[in-house]
Amino acid sequence: MIRGAEAIRLGCALLVALGVAAARPAPAPAQGPASVGAVMGSVTSQNNIPLEGADVVLEGFGSAYTDSTGRFIFSRVPPGNYRLNVQKQGFTSYNRAMSVRAGATERLEVALGGFADPPAVTGGRVSVPLLRAGNAFLVRAILNGRREVLFYVDTGASYTTISSSVARDLGVFFGAGSPTVTIVTASDTIRVPVSTVESIQVGGVEARDVQVVVHDLPRLGQVVGLLGNSFLSRFHVQLDPVNNLLVLSQ
Repeated sequence: MIRGAEAIRLGCALLVALGVAAARPAPAPAQGPASVGAVMGSVTSQNNIPLEGADVVLEGFGSAYTDSTGRFIFSRVPPGNYRLNVQKQGFTSYNRAMSVRAGATERLEVALGGFADPPAVTGGRVSVPLLRAGNAFLVRAILNGRREVLFYVDTGASYTTISSSVARDLGVFFGAGSPTVTIVTASDTIRVPVSTVESIQVGGVEARDVQVVVHDLPRLGQVVGLLGNSFLSRFHVQLDPVNNLLVLSQ
C-alpha cells in the first residue's frame, strides 16, 4: 500500500519522467543589465569644490553619501520616473525630477549653492570632477574669485585662452598696444593679445597671475576657452578618463 507522502514523491517522479513540470510558484524574472539603469554623478560647491558626505536621495529607490571626490552612484535602478534630492549642511539643497531608462546610465553634475573652503594640497592631491564632451573634457573654474566659467582642458596648449567677452568682464586689457604672442590654430597661425588673469581657481586650488591669451574660439557655446599649461604647469597633473577626474598635486 502506497502511503500519502510516498504517493506525492512518486507522482512528482512520474511527471518528470513524462516531461511535465510539476506545479510550483514561478521564480521572479532576473533583472539583467539591459532591464535596469543607473544614476551617477558628482556634487560640488558653488566655487567648484567636490563635496564629501552630501546626502543624495533617489526617492522610491534609496540613498547614498558622496565620497571624497564628491561622487555618488545608484546601480540596478528599475526604469521609471524619480525625484533626486541632494542636501548638505551649510549649502542650498538640490531637487529635480528625472527619468531612468533601461540599459542606460544617467549622469548628473550637481552644484549646491554656497562656498566651500579650498582643500589643502601641500603634500597631497585634489581630484576635480570633469565633464565629458565627446572625446574632450570640460572643467569648471572661478576667475578672479567671482566669474564662474567652463574651460576645455588642453594639456597641449602653452597658454590658457579666454574669450574677449570674459576679458572685458574681468577688466583684462587686450587692446591696441598690448603685447602679443603667436599661436597655431586648426587652420592658421595668428598673433593674439597676451595678458594676465589675477586668479584662476579649479576645484578650490588657486594659481595667481596666470598668463592668458585673448582669442574667441569658434563654436564653443558656454565654454569660454582652454585651460592650458600657463595654469596646469603650476601643478603635477593627472587626467583620469575612467573616473572623469583631473588630479592636481603640488
